[in-house]
Amino acid sequence: MPRLWLINQFANTPDLPGHTRQYEVAASLVNNGWDVSVFSSDFNLAQRKYRRLRFPQLASKETPSGIHWFWLWVFPYRCNNWRRQLNMLSFCFHLALRLLPTGLFGILTGKGPNVILASSPQLPAAFTALCIARLYHIPFVLEVRDLWPQVLIDQCGKSRNNILVRLLSFMESYIYSHSSQLVVLAKGAVSYVEARGARHIEWLPNGPDLDLFIPTPLPPERTNFKVLYAGAHGVANGLDNVIEAARLLENKSLPISIQFLGDGPEKDKLIQLASDLNSVTFSEPVPKSLIPEIMADADAILLSLIDVPLFRYAVSPNKLYDAYALGRPVITTVPGDINTEVESYKLGFTALPGIPEDLAFAIQQLFETSILERKAMAERAVVLSKTVYSRQLINVRFNALLRTVIGQ
Repeated sequence: MPRLWLINQFANTPDLPGHTRQYEVAASLVNNGWDVSVFSSDFNLAQRKYRRLRFPQLASKETPSGIHWFWLWVFPYRCNNWRRQLNMLSFCFHLALRLLPTGLFGILTGKGPNVILASSPQLPAAFTALCIARLYHIPFVLEVRDLWPQVLIDQCGKSRNNILVRLLSFMESYIYSHSSQLVVLAKGAVSYVEARGARHIEWLPNGPDLDLFIPTPLPPERTNFKVLYAGAHGVANGLDNVIEAARLLENKSLPISIQFLGDGPEKDKLIQLASDLNSVTFSEPVPKSLIPEIMADADAILLSLIDVPLFRYAVSPNKLYDAYALGRPVITTVPGDINTEVESYKLGFTALPGIPEDLAFAIQQLFETSILERKAMAERAVVLSKTVYSRQLINVRFNALLRTVIGQ
């Protein structure tokens, strides 16, 4: 039985809010004969609180779907300041403290991992895992979720000479060039990682679990056209633009409402910004298992990001593909690959980021689109989810890739 260590600080089980890609991949691998151990932080990114550990616990273990899941203590934080860096470093330290002796014991007993898989964007954790893999001569696979430190340059305006950027750039190039295999979630990221030393690259995008996200009929025509945004409430999501678009639509007395589902550092500011609007509501994050029902109640799903060069080619948004699988028209504000896909397949309407008038017009266009055409959009989206983005298809490819890496 092949053994895998899977490392992602922000991995979640389905009962928690946040992405569950690592859980779904791990559960599929277990069903295909793998022994999988997952190492993640118990400090939930969406809720900014511990979910399993109680003081003075430093770790706990459970076995969802046959996975050996280790929840590790990390330093808590609320906003993106020095505490966030300490949060990442504490995970690396705790990870090394757990894996170094476990790896040595595994070598001595012949029961160590056959391969280590680390998932970014947490580059220090991936770097820590790679060092352990090289120390014990274990094949190492990196899954590239977000392109760090490029996002710090494009989104945050950091200089390439910034000491943090330079340190992360070193880690990035070292990991890319010393990994046995790279997995990228965004197809447009392939050329980026190649230019920084990556050799063996596979595109395995985010995608919906088709057993969970099942096509459902569009809601019957009603007096209120509901648009749902589900996801992080951070600077990168540009949700102030969405609120201003909602204001424009409300001033036109159009029966359109926008629901924000999730959490993040900008949420309190957004609630204050929308305090005078009757058409905007905010909801707390919920476990992934409840998302399909909430999304199915919406007439359309909104994907919003700010205008960052990186987002034009290097994002693979889960909620977009979940919407495809459910059969919901979408509205997107992501120029480049995302908007192009929506326009090419006629899955909804697109807008430029940061222009509320443009977003309001896109929402109004979808609102005024006939129910027959919106059903056609839904049908095209479902086909795309099954043929390209299906989590089941991705899991089959993941299993084959990892077995190739270990020579099986």
